[in-house]
Amino acid sequence: MRQNAKSVSPLSNEARTAYTIEQITAALLELLKDCPFSEITVSEICSHARVGRASFYRNFESKEDVLKKWLDQVTDNFVSGSAISLERDSPTEYFTKLFTHMMEYREICFILHKAGLTQLLRDEFDRRFLLSYREVYGEFKSCFLSGGIFNIVMSWLVRGCPETPGEIAGKLAEILKK
Repeated sequence: MRQNAKSVSPLSNEARTAYTIEQITAALLELLKDCPFSEITVSEICSHARVGRASFYRNFESKEDVLKKWLDQVTDNFVSGSAISLERDSPTEYFTKLFTHMMEYREICFILHKAGLTQLLRDEFDRRFLLSYREVYGEFKSCFLSGGIFNIVMSWLVRGCPETPGEIAGKLAEILKK
């Protein structure tokens, strides 16, 4: 095809790629609200996103990969935007920030839980929040803390967040103090 002003996208390759990734991710997250993950096909995602299958596979390896990359981005944005730090924050401040963030994304966390994809959340949780502190706590304590705190977060989310982020953070800080 010969390119002319009407057939060439005004977006750069980088902008087109970012747009495609955004559309695919939004489509999958939207489809997850109504359909079980196992029943959603790549073709449905592409149709909903209005992109071709080649665009999907140019950016992602699988449906799970879409979610993993989205979780990575959300987590990285949260960490840089909140300046959350075990070294600088008190335990209550640290966990209040974490629970506030998780509460903001409770709908998608619940959808992932319902779809049996909690491991994706767990992997992301481990990657950023506690296993990165292995030097501070050592390997075994980091793993123990990460698993316990993750289970508290998930229990709180599944129960519908009956406590405020500050209340649940205070309870967790008390447990860790003992």
